[in-house]
Amino acid sequence: MQPRARQFVHLVRRLDRVRDQEEQRNKIDSEHARLRSVVQQLRILGTAELQQAAREVEHHAWWVRAVHEGRPDELSDHYGGRSAEDRLRDAMHRLFVAARRQLGVRDPDTVVSDDPIDPRRLAP
Repeated sequence: MQPRARQFVHLVRRLDRVRDQEEQRNKIDSEHARLRSVVQQLRILGTAELQQAAREVEHHAWWVRAVHEGRPDELSDHYGGRSAEDRLRDAMHRLFVAARRQLGVRDPDTVVSDDPIDPRRLAP
């Protein structure tokens, strides 16, 4: 799931920087379809917690796409002004925790943050 979401965001972020936007939109559509397919697989195999987390990833991925396509983020206020990409990152974190919990991993809540790395904030 995570590689699909990352690839999707990568393609969406490049939309305004490519020569052939129609080709890029086709790539985005294909990757979006793959992401939705993985979500459906998790809904078949996952616990209720994992299913909900997967649905949230799909939901926020759609909003990332909408924003990069120039549409307003109509749900930003509902989520405390947080960007669609931040919301997607949080949803991915919840998905990891839910998957680890379903797999019986010790300390399933211990998932390293997926926030962008800023070397100025790293401990010495």
